[in-house]
Amino acid sequence: MTNLTATSPCPCLLCDPAASATLRARRQRTKHWASEMAHVREHGWHVVGVGGGGEVPDWAFTVGLWHSYRIPEVAMFGLEVHGLMHWIGAAAARLRDGASTEPGTLLPDVIEGYELRLQPVDAGWHRPLFGTAVGFYRQTPVPFVQLVWPDREHRWPSDERASPGCRAQPSLRLSVDEHPKGIWTEEAAA
Repeated sequence: MTNLTATSPCPCLLCDPAASATLRARRQRTKHWASEMAHVREHGWHVVGVGGGGEVPDWAFTVGLWHSYRIPEVAMFGLEVHGLMHWIGAAAARLRDGASTEPGTLLPDVIEGYELRLQPVDAGWHRPLFGTAVGFYRQTPVPFVQLVWPDREHRWPSDERASPGCRAQPSLRLSVDEHPKGIWTEEAAA
């Protein structure tokens, strides 16, 4: 696995125009792809929302934070997709403005009245859950952090008294093989 640092050259499509042109020609991307890249250029990042459907909860993640600011991309799971996209954008702005990206950091004021915990994301989850980012960074695994949220009673997913929805968040700090079997490992295997 490539170990990128804040001083590593950015492996993304925007930083390598030849790769971008080749990819566009090969995949004949839609206007949506061009729109995402333009959004990264203009705003520094783009938020992708994924409606899980069926048993799989919704999730959202950023594309472009590593390119623009050399900070980890951000992902969040298990709430309604439009809310997730809003909170991911708010968290990205806080991180861009200097909030710590260290694992275990508590990030206040993203969801009013709650703190979110930053957890690292094992690279084995990138391809199955963050395909847009994988394509943007040309298969080079860039750092990701997961925003883990507590339930209404401020209990974390590791607390057996936490709500079922809260406990359904994946633990992406674990590898796919180490993660408890369930909807997220099934999603990774799909």
